Amino acid sequence: MSMQAVSPVPRGLNQRILFLLAIAISKTAIAEEDMYEIELPDVEVTAVKRNAAAHLTPLMAEVIADDSLQNAHVSQISQLNTLLPNFSIQQYGVYKSAYIRGVGGGGRNAGFDARTAIYVDGVNVGPTMSLESLLFDIDAVEIAKGPQGYTHGNQSDTGAIRITTQEATATPQTQIKFGVGHLDYRETTAVMNMPLAEHINSRIAIKKETRDGYVENDHTSQSLKDQDNTSARAQLQIQTSEQHRLKLYADYADLNNQNFLAQPLTGMFGQPAQSGNSFSRVFLNTQPVSHTLAQGFSIQSERQLANLAQLEVIVAARDHRHDRQTDNDYSSNDVLATYYKDRQQLTSQEFRYSSDAQAALRYVAGLYLSQEEQSNDRRAVFGNDMATLVKRPSATVFTPFGATFGVMAGAVVPLQAKVNTQTQALYANASYDLDPFTLHIGGRYQWEQKQLDFSLDGSQSGAFRIGTLNQQKQAMANHFFSPLLEVSFHPNQRNTLLAKFARTYKNGGWNVDFLNRAQLQDGYAFAPESVDSLELRWHYQHRAFDLNMALFVNHYDNYQVFQFSRLGANTQVLQLRNAASVRTQGLEFSALMPISQTWHINSTLAYLDASYLRFPSGGANGTDASGQALPDAPRWSMANTLSYGFHSGMLKGKLEASLQHYYQSATYSGISNEPETSQLARRNLLNSCLNYTTDNQHWLWSLWVRNLTNQQFAVAKGKDFLGNQIAIYNEPRLWGVSGEYRF
Repeated sequence: MSMQAVSPVPRGLNQRILFLLAIAISKTAIAEEDMYEIELPDVEVTAVKRNAAAHLTPLMAEVIADDSLQNAHVSQISQLNTLLPNFSIQQYGVYKSAYIRGVGGGGRNAGFDARTAIYVDGVNVGPTMSLESLLFDIDAVEIAKGPQGYTHGNQSDTGAIRITTQEATATPQTQIKFGVGHLDYRETTAVMNMPLAEHINSRIAIKKETRDGYVENDHTSQSLKDQDNTSARAQLQIQTSEQHRLKLYADYADLNNQNFLAQPLTGMFGQPAQSGNSFSRVFLNTQPVSHTLAQGFSIQSERQLANLAQLEVIVAARDHRHDRQTDNDYSSNDVLATYYKDRQQLTSQEFRYSSDAQAALRYVAGLYLSQEEQSNDRRAVFGNDMATLVKRPSATVFTPFGATFGVMAGAVVPLQAKVNTQTQALYANASYDLDPFTLHIGGRYQWEQKQLDFSLDGSQSGAFRIGTLNQQKQAMANHFFSPLLEVSFHPNQRNTLLAKFARTYKNGGWNVDFLNRAQLQDGYAFAPESVDSLELRWHYQHRAFDLNMALFVNHYDNYQVFQFSRLGANTQVLQLRNAASVRTQGLEFSALMPISQTWHINSTLAYLDASYLRFPSGGANGTDASGQALPDAPRWSMANTLSYGFHSGMLKGKLEASLQHYYQSATYSGISNEPETSQLARRNLLNSCLNYTTDNQHWLWSLWVRNLTNQQFAVAKGKDFLGNQIAIYNEPRLWGVSGEYRF
């Protein structure tokens, strides 16, 4: 198999960048402080669901402002990878998953819930399909790290992604944005903010984005990994009285692409791959298709009470549908393809009472109710080329695929699974000021009941021995109490220290996948997992810079692991089980410093040690995986942004240039930590942007480049069902220009 050359990364590049940044900051910032009155703006911390200045409240979430999203040309949640360390979104199989501090996953099937929650305007939007959603007309994106669910919403044990859209206001405004770029990129966005009457404001935003693919399928002469996405959002705010506001939200998304699972490094069962496969070229007889349709609405009522407390009621409903077809032999032969029809329907109600935010004793209490139905309708179909020659595991000669595994052309293995989940939760969180200390105590009691209906017909699977079930029904119910204890210390106006302990849980479920007979006999349910989280934070805010540091340790028991496990001689089986124990620990440090009135630096550095403390028989061929590093958990990662801006009288506007750098050290894509088959090389990525804004704020022009140096590297590796060694690669260099007019 031929591969395009990967641009080399000089040894020590990341360390030199850190060293130079440190020198520049320490010398320049101190010198400039005497020359300029450089002050940071107040930052709103909304992760605690109260408006509070950051220098009074410990930083509970890392906020990515809209201008940072624009400068990096981030148009989807799944593209947030390079903006923060210790946070990534990875794709394994059909769906993507968010990873926070080395832990993520979930969402592959209806029986395996995602670990990271996703919220849009305070509403839980559900499954991992939401990671493909478009980001537009955004106010900010927050990444909250650590256990969540003590002040609002659903429970999550790794963290949450919170997206806040621009709010409807009483000021009439219209924005039209258009863009063109590499690979025939086209973007059109229209936003209209309009007051309909006194105390009634509306906002409508629509975005259309298309792009050609950058991987050629030589078998069909079509481009893959393209985009054709449309999304719309509407908002209505009604101020019914001085004390009451009603907010209505609705959204719709239609996302289409021809995104295949991965690119083959080998053929089936480890044999050489078809000649010509490369970073930008594949041979697939089954044209990959992915289509997501998502829609939802929410009604939010906010009432200010006489005692300055606030009562909020949120009612929401969502419907996600996802269709996909994939080529599972990764070749031009018609051997095996899989077809997916997945759906998720979620309704939720939340009642939240918040006390006076200025009182010495402050508290939040709420009730969260949800009803979720997830369904999978999937078919594995053996194709017409059953005469394709393969060398079966341990064999010395090539034999026809159909005869080797006892399957007929056109044989189908169907799977249907439905999981209904009912959730009821009570939560409370109280804070009391004991100057200079603040004590925070919280807790959440959650009850969940799950019901499963699972059918699987492996009668035509031959030697793959897929099992058979006919409407197998199971149920499980669990209830958990999750405590939270925080103590913050404010020795002065600039410093805040915080210590936090939290314990939370993730419910169990079922591995409703293409399971073999032995797996069905052994049982395919898995138990809940729990996590004990300890975190120490320090926040220092000066008028000219802002520093944050966090030390954390998380200990997981009964950690839920999904993996392709090798049974021997290159054969694979889908497993979802509980590892005995996992520990993640590390340090995060961030600095925001305006070096001068024109130069700014924002730098974040993270160290992570994530490993299986005990995982018997978790490795290849049932070996002990204890002590192995968790997948997708780089030891070091760093994100830097350098920006320069000035006003030009000649151009009658402001010019601003930004350079974003992201680094992560080498890591593994598999549990066994095998260097040849699962190690991922370290990476350095650069994004750049040049903006011009007119003095009257009507026009904004941008020239952007993603992956400036056109680095090429694998972001995931592994083995698939038929023993193909596979890899998923990053996007190549993409660039474009956009214009936005506001009136």
